[in-house]
Amino acid sequence: MVETLLAAIFITFLLLFLFQLMNMLTSRILLDHAAARAARAKSVGFNDYMCLKSARVAMIPVAGKRVWPEEDIDEVSRVPIYLAAEGEGRARGILEYDRWRTMDVDLTSGAGLSPVVRSEILMDTEEWSMDGSAEVESHFPLYMNDQGL
Repeated sequence: MVETLLAAIFITFLLLFLFQLMNMLTSRILLDHAAARAARAKSVGFNDYMCLKSARVAMIPVAGKRVWPEEDIDEVSRVPIYLAAEGEGRARGILEYDRWRTMDVDLTSGAGLSPVVRSEILMDTEEWSMDGSAEVESHFPLYMNDQGL
């Protein structure tokens, strides 16, 4: 009976570890996806705030608890309204998640016309963070001014 108990405890901890590992891997993949969405937004000429909003929307599956609105709503209908919001205050009144507060998107120019995007998010504890990066060829300088939308 003791051996069964020890085996059950070991298997339980192993399954919990694998669950946490898969959660971290999913977060890493979605951070790369968020960086790619922000890089794409920058490559077509959007301003930095629109790029941040694009990255935030891409991170919804692992963004943590929804802070606003608190009631159970259809998030899909709020995403286009959130993306159309002009300022941070207005956008927070439409949709907000817990990890969006700690998400940072760094837009820097790479070689030539390519923006390099690094997105970083603090996970459950303040001690560690994850980051993703993406680079997309920029086309907007060919047909728009450098100030974006």
